[in-house]
Amino acid sequence: MLNRFSYVQKNKLLLPVFGVGLLLCWFLAFNKTFEAIKLNNKLSEESKLGSDISFNPSYVQRKLTALDKILKGYKVTEDWNDKLWIQSSAIAAKQNVGVDFVLNKVTAEADSTSAGRTQALYFYSNYVQLVKLVDTLESLNGIGKISALQVKAPKVDPTDEKSKKCVLRLDFKAL
Repeated sequence: MLNRFSYVQKNKLLLPVFGVGLLLCWFLAFNKTFEAIKLNNKLSEESKLGSDISFNPSYVQRKLTALDKILKGYKVTEDWNDKLWIQSSAIAAKQNVGVDFVLNKVTAEADSTSAGRTQALYFYSNYVQLVKLVDTLESLNGIGKISALQVKAPKVDPTDEKSKKCVLRLDFKAL
């Protein structure tokens, strides 16, 4: 088709083809890049203006709400040991998991480095049931939060029934 055009006609078509090529490049590549540069400049300006978010009241309110929610998870009543034992043993019984409770004695002098109270529970079962139990206990309110978790594999001891099961130690922390 181009062979039918003369050299002068081809030169006259060169400028419109070049214009169409530039428009095609603009819509396919350069337009999105230009918009991205504008957006980057706009966001950079906004971040410079609002870089100190500590004075932003909405941020401070969201932060306080989040901190209150975290602290409520640790708040417990005076009968915390009883409630922890009752709720955890009920859930363990539903999931066919054995449980041991060792009451932590409060020492005469309080440790100044640790805040709150801790309590350890021991659970005995297979691994899958123990993971389900941890997930369930994490979602409960009023029993504190899990501060430490330790899983031990079963030992080979034919005389002890508990040694054939995985042992899960959960430490709960409360304020």
